[in-house]
Amino acid sequence: MKSLQEEIQQRKWQNDQQLALVNVLFTYHWLKDRMSEALKPYKITMQQYNVLRILRGAHPKGMAAARIRERLLDKTSDVSRLLDRLEKLNFVERQNSPEDKRVTEIFLTLRGLEILGQIRSVDKLHKEHLPKVLSDEDAQLLSALLDKMRG
Repeated sequence: MKSLQEEIQQRKWQNDQQLALVNVLFTYHWLKDRMSEALKPYKITMQQYNVLRILRGAHPKGMAAARIRERLLDKTSDVSRLLDRLEKLNFVERQNSPEDKRVTEIFLTLRGLEILGQIRSVDKLHKEHLPKVLSDEDAQLLSALLDKMRG
């Protein structure tokens, strides 16, 4: 495995914190590229996949779009547009809330559940690849350090 310095061919850093920050950003893009490539055959984006996974967690209940927005990893995503595309693909459906007609709830369809079941290559990353390179203790430490970094 190459170090960050080898990957981007830079040897000098202002300090270790700068190196860590650039490494986090580089690794984010590395992971994003792998996930995007794994999702390409299913013609969905990472943000759409994130919405489907959020809805699978609520299934069989639905969830309001505002609640989905709160739980998204990418806070800049346009949830309405994501839901429109997923609805066109027949992965989700919208229904008015019986309690509050002003609220539209989003439900995962059977086709949405099926596509999530088919997408194994993304799951391989955290179920197969990462355990080979990170022990449970390493993963816990990394998560704690990232939490600390965000303050």
